[in-house]
Amino acid sequence: MQPIKGIFLPILFLWFVSGVSAVTAGEQDFGIILGEKDPRLTVKIADPYIEIRTGPNTGYPIYYVIDRGSIVTVVGRKTDWFKIISEDGKSGWASRRQMQQTLLPSGEALEISDNTEDDFSQRKWVVGVTGGEFESAPVFTVFSAYSFTRNVATELHFGQSVGNFSSATFIKTNVVMQPLPELKYSPYLTLGIGKIDIQPSATLIAPVDSSNTFAQFGLGVQRYISRSFLFRFELNEYVIFSSTSINDDNEVVNEWKFGFAVFF
Repeated sequence: MQPIKGIFLPILFLWFVSGVSAVTAGEQDFGIILGEKDPRLTVKIADPYIEIRTGPNTGYPIYYVIDRGSIVTVVGRKTDWFKIISEDGKSGWASRRQMQQTLLPSGEALEISDNTEDDFSQRKWVVGVTGGEFESAPVFTVFSAYSFTRNVATELHFGQSVGNFSSATFIKTNVVMQPLPELKYSPYLTLGIGKIDIQPSATLIAPVDSSNTFAQFGLGVQRYISRSFLFRFELNEYVIFSSTSINDDNEVVNEWKFGFAVFF
């Protein structure tokens, strides 16, 4: 069963990220089209037609078609979807692929910028996966984060560590403090609490599962890569409150890990 536990979290992450494009399209609003101060932009349809949907995702129905040669005004963007208004006042959402075939008033093709480091510093949601070592045993973690401000966020982690003699499953919540979010390599500090369940992996004379709470302190750095992706590396120290009537000592466990995430 150990190999199954070892690949469970990466599979879960890949399944989760497969739906990120749909989630981000429905929630993230950059408020700009080409990095300009004024988000409104007038373009001409060069394709035979453009399909207009009721929302920023292929799951929304097509309710209107705008023919070649028509002029539309772009008024908003949500990742790879653009909100446009036709000459007769119809508004809806067009895909990035179709918008790349439109023309500026100068006759040049519309160039669409990707996410920038400024978008990274202003992100709201992050989901990701990390891997490393938890007290010399492999550990995999999936996490999500929400930023309240540019400097403060909260994270929820679910992780598994599989060793030779025992395996552990833990869940924790962190407060993340990022003093310099504008830096390419942005340091951060985490403080968290959680619960860990430890199960013996070998046949013991008296195998006993244990469940304990813990406190966690960590230091890390994250780096914006491109588009909606970031890299992070962190070092954590856990204080596991494992004192009992027999053993009055808490356990200190060290962890290092790195991974990737997407933000929106």
